[in-house]
Amino acid sequence: MTRRTFLTRAAALTVGAFAAGCGEAAAPASAPIAPGTPQGAKKRVLVAYYSWSGNTKALAGLLAKATGGKLFALTPKEPYPTDYGACLERAKREIGAKARPELAALPELAEADVVLVGSPNWYGTLAPPVSAFLESAGLAGKSVALFQTHGGGGAQRCERDFKAQCKGKPFGRALIVSGSRAARSGEEAAAWVRTLGL
Repeated sequence: MTRRTFLTRAAALTVGAFAAGCGEAAAPASAPIAPGTPQGAKKRVLVAYYSWSGNTKALAGLLAKATGGKLFALTPKEPYPTDYGACLERAKREIGAKARPELAALPELAEADVVLVGSPNWYGTLAPPVSAFLESAGLAGKSVALFQTHGGGGAQRCERDFKAQCKGKPFGRALIVSGSRAARSGEEAAAWVRTLGL
C-alpha cells in the first residue's frame, strides 16, 4: 500500500467516525432518559400531619408550599387537652398502651402518589394520632416519608417506629426539625423535598 493510499483511507475513516458521532449527538430523542429527569406529570403530594402546639403544622405548611401538595390535619375525635401537663399525661398513657385514638376523618388518598407524614416527637416516638393514621389509612402502594418536630430530643425512635407502623412504602430519610425553628425552616424543607425527588 502506498503512502498516499494509506493517508486517503485514514482520512476517510476519521471523517466517517466524526460524522457517526455527530449523528448520535444530533438525535438525543432516541437516547434513554437519565433517572431524575422530569418526564411530564408531577407527582401528586399529600401532606398529612398532627400538630398540638402548632410547630408541626408550620413545617407541614412549608412542605406543602415546596411540593405544591395538599394539606390535611389529622384530628383525633377526642381532642387532646390544651393544658400542657394534661396533654402529656394522656399522651404518656396512650403511648404506653400502644393506643390508637380514633380520627375524626381520613384524607382522600386516591389523588396522591406521595404522602408526607408529620408528627411531633412524643416520649421518643410518634404522636398516637399519627400512628393511627399510618396503620389504618390505606396507604398500600403509596410512597410515604416522615417529617418530625421535637423539643430537643431529636429523632429518637420516631423514624424506626414510622417504618414499622407504615402500611405504605417508606422512602428517603426523615426530616427532623427542632420545633422552635419549624416556622423558619423553609430552606431546609425545600432541600429535603429535593432529596426525595419531588
